Amino acid sequence: MEIKNFKTFKRVAEVGSFTKAAQQLGYAQSTVTFQIQAIEDYYGKPLFNRIGKTIEITQFGQSLLEHIGSLLNTYDIIEKYSTSENKPRGTIKIGAPESLLMYRLRDIIKIYKSAYPDVELIIITDQCCHLREKLSTGDLDISFLVQPKYTYSHLNTLYLKQEAMCLTAPFDYEGEDYLPSDSQMVLFTEKECTYREVFSSYLQSHDFYPTNSLETGSVEAIKKYIEYGLGISYLPYYSVAEEGRCGKFKIKRWDSPITFYTQIIYHKNKWLNPALQAFVDLCVQESKKWEVID
Repeated sequence: MEIKNFKTFKRVAEVGSFTKAAQQLGYAQSTVTFQIQAIEDYYGKPLFNRIGKTIEITQFGQSLLEHIGSLLNTYDIIEKYSTSENKPRGTIKIGAPESLLMYRLRDIIKIYKSAYPDVELIIITDQCCHLREKLSTGDLDISFLVQPKYTYSHLNTLYLKQEAMCLTAPFDYEGEDYLPSDSQMVLFTEKECTYREVFSSYLQSHDFYPTNSLETGSVEAIKKYIEYGLGISYLPYYSVAEEGRCGKFKIKRWDSPITFYTQIIYHKNKWLNPALQAFVDLCVQESKKWEVID
């Protein structure tokens, strides 16, 4: 039994006429007659009493009509289900280093939440290596990283922007090599951070092996310590650009042979549902507006 036959039966019962039902459904009257006959043949009972040019629904027809009402309502829901599933909704679990969350993602999140208020965003900040682990275990849907180009057998990578890196010192720093004075510290990011390794190589290339250092995973904490004159560091340019422009910090571009990129990664087995796909598309679009490397 085809669902269209039941739809036709319901319409005939509503308008009380084969002719009117055919007109409203866009069918030839013979098609309506055929579909009603198909139901009657299936059950072996008439749906309508035909008296001259008028029709009257039978007791069996009335009983069947009551049952197919809920059937057709359910069918309509199922028929529209694929369309409704295309609307971004649900929850997205996003990983990001603190610096990206503070300086790269805030505008993206604002735009996204304005467009899709029904999507809940859960953002977890951590070291890049830990964020990759959380993707592998399914604790994150996608993650942002700042690191060189790597290839992972189980992860897809989308490169958004090549990032400039810079040595950063207090505003009254007078040296050229950006090495700390005796009263200052080397302000390191955590050991697992890839650009910490670059900073260590820079210091060693100047025969400087720090004995007075501070390590933290917070770029914001490092910036505060620089502002208070307590040390020097090596950070992504986007995180200190404003301080450099207004003279709060002294910054010097120093890019090692290792090139860093802001990138999105997600598991190769992860389906980008409409909410995720819309978020990724927005990130790609907005990243084109990020500052151009000098």
